[in-house]
Amino acid sequence: MTQRNFKHQKGFTLVEVLVVVVILAILAAIAVPIYLNYVNGARSAEAQEAISSIYAAAKVFHANTGTWPSNVRQLTQLTLDQVTINRWNFTISSGGTGINTITATSTGQMPGGAGKTVTFNARTGKWSGYGID
Repeated sequence: MTQRNFKHQKGFTLVEVLVVVVILAILAAIAVPIYLNYVNGARSAEAQEAISSIYAAAKVFHANTGTWPSNVRQLTQLTLDQVTINRWNFTISSGGTGINTITATSTGQMPGGAGKTVTFNARTGKWSGYGID
């Protein structure tokens, strides 16, 4: 039997491979949460756009009737995309002096899953919930 001389073989050592794997793992640990936040924000933007339309339609409803709507079905002039309607359920919380909050709750047809909420507080003008930092 002859012995092979391993000193002249080309390739990577185990330590070099492990260093590369560790670096890739660190980059993935940083990049994945950033990407997921971006995706959640994009999904939330659909609800925010619809809530803005609902709020504008509620103002028109109030101008025409003198009362604030208690649900979205009262806003007959409001048209939302069917995809948005399938993915989100909208609720209006109103008081005698106006709209308090409008909330969108995701359905099972939303890619991010059911039960996610996006809320617009009309009193403060602030957004909260899913995908909003």
